Amino acid sequence: MNSKNAIIYLLFDQKQFFEECPKGLLIPVLITLAYTLLSIVFLIPADPFMAVMTVIGGVIGVFISWAVVAGMFLAGVKLIGYAKCTYKQMLAVTGYASAILAIGALLTGLVGLIGTVDPLMNLAVQGALMFWCIPVWVFGIASITELPPKKVFTCILVPMILMIVMSVVSYIMTASLTESAAIYAGSESGSAAEYKMSRF
Repeated sequence: MNSKNAIIYLLFDQKQFFEECPKGLLIPVLITLAYTLLSIVFLIPADPFMAVMTVIGGVIGVFISWAVVAGMFLAGVKLIGYAKCTYKQMLAVTGYASAILAIGALLTGLVGLIGTVDPLMNLAVQGALMFWCIPVWVFGIASITELPPKKVFTCILVPMILMIVMSVVSYIMTASLTESAAIYAGSESGSAAEYKMSRF
């Protein structure tokens, strides 16, 4: 399987991809690292120290999230499906979903260069990306277990619901903070205007 076919299969024919993809963690790690860099490249501040801290924090955060997702899926597969697979195998197959997340990060970053990314739009993008990742997770996990894809979907349904809930909570908190900041900025502008008028 050449690189061009590998990319096409990973994005649009995950069953075929996992029948032929190389084993091991190296490629998923590189894909996840590329996703991390795409996620933070549009957010890197001008200050060198802050830029380094942003990169380090971004890499650590993404890799921790990857490890947590793999752990939740492994728990679901073992507790519900009684399947035999290792945490390393689960890390490998779930790591390939970072390719789809990288596309989302790139599109979001490009939109952010044009204007402010609306939290609701960001939530919609996250939802679309999650649904796109589902075939990667399902066929990837099926390739390392003896479970059929439908059974795999059942096993990882609870972790996926938790991820959706977390995304919605994050959206609500972001929207609330944005609204509070706008109200605060408006009150500050009003206070400044009143102060100027009181001087005349």
